[in-house]
Amino acid sequence: MAEHGAARLTLDAVAQAAGVSKGGLLYHFPSKEALLAGMVDRYLAMVERRTAAAAEAATGAAANPLLAHVLALLETADADRALGSALLAAAAGEPALMSACRANYAGKLERFAALPCGFERTALVLLAVDGLLLGELLRVAPFTAEQRAQAVQALIRAARDCVPDAVPVPVPGGPAGAQ
Repeated sequence: MAEHGAARLTLDAVAQAAGVSKGGLLYHFPSKEALLAGMVDRYLAMVERRTAAAAEAATGAAANPLLAHVLALLETADADRALGSALLAAAAGEPALMSACRANYAGKLERFAALPCGFERTALVLLAVDGLLLGELLRVAPFTAEQRAQAVQALIRAARDCVPDAVPVPVPGGPAGAQ
């Protein structure tokens, strides 16, 4: 799907790429919609695992969950970002598929709004991260690599400031100053 786009997603193509029969694929995913729902769930779980890994990398006191989430989103590999883009394109045409995304986002906002900086600051950080990623997804972001890096650092600082007493979240290979 990331390679060819959502429009070219067929059960035949998925079965062939996975090296299974179409019947075998249909056993696990009885329809294209079920396959897409499974892919959305898997993608959301991957983001959650990355967020948890970033949070667990902190030692001592509690880590900053908003910072871990921001880093997990902004440090997503290009291949995973392409998959997320393709899933978004497919899910946008299927309102039922967006329900898992809405529930996931609402849960995050609820958890993060309980942080010391409150709802407004949390919402601003999440909206800014989403805006940056959406601009990149749509290929309309006007930022140079240096400007993007500066914006990312500002988002990291804003998320870090949300929980001032938290242990810094180290991210192997993450952006400079992320620790």
